[in-house]
Amino acid sequence: MPAGWTRLADMPVGLAKFGVAASGGKLYVAGGYDTLRSVLVYDIASDRWESGSPMLQGSDNLVVLEGAGRVHAIGGEARTAVQVLNPATGQWSSGPASPAIRFASAGAALNGRLHLIGGWNYSNTASNSVATHGIFDLATQAWSVGAPLLTARNAAAAAVIGSSIYVVGGRSPGIRANDQSPLASVEIYSPASNSWSAGVALPAARASLAVLSLGGRLYAMGGELASGQVSDAVERFDPSTNLWTALPAMPLKVHGFGAVVVDSSIYVMGGFTGPSDAVGSESRALYRYTPSTS
Repeated sequence: MPAGWTRLADMPVGLAKFGVAASGGKLYVAGGYDTLRSVLVYDIASDRWESGSPMLQGSDNLVVLEGAGRVHAIGGEARTAVQVLNPATGQWSSGPASPAIRFASAGAALNGRLHLIGGWNYSNTASNSVATHGIFDLATQAWSVGAPLLTARNAAAAAVIGSSIYVVGGRSPGIRANDQSPLASVEIYSPASNSWSAGVALPAARASLAVLSLGGRLYAMGGELASGQVSDAVERFDPSTNLWTALPAMPLKVHGFGAVVVDSSIYVMGGFTGPSDAVGSESRALYRYTPSTS
């Protein structure tokens, strides 16, 4: 693939605050603002979108992760629900419910386990971020409790490098524009010790961003800044140097969007191009970003 950004086929509709996972050469985009059941499926080889079977329950602010050949849509407006798609049949089924609501959590898959980290307490009267950490074992289909975050946060993003999970940015203490501030802090989870440690902070605090792992480095993209403005920043963290480096910006400013790694590229789609829950600003764009190897 040539390095840089390539515009691919637009999504049929603009979406934000959905979840996306890759499986078998396809991207599965599930849910979206406001509490959608819809599923869109993108075929990478043909550069085409089609409609998939809708989820059992509508959701937004959910986590979607691939594991054990299935696509798992967890939480959001569906609260504790675990909805499981079999890509071979296109059918959804219910998995074991989460012990706690997983709304605007960060999610990562590591060593046969799905990690749901942080999020919002789902309270409009006492809005707060949470530090909770739920772990779903794909083999046993059982939930367990992991070590809580050092700092409660919602709308953060997570990615795996080696045997560690990096959780980046997010919001605290609340979730809405009038009760929250974005975070720059980074936390690193070690499953071996079931503990968190502080990582190197982002150059600028951002929430509702995307974070991906590719080639042993982290890529932090987009999000909302402390000023309330929407970001087009791309920053790369190299664990070997402990440094964040600014890269050329995204083709658009966006937050609440989807991003997923397939092979040597990152696929970026949808999101709000206006601040907060800017209904009507949802992007339809799909881009493939292939970083330079330097």
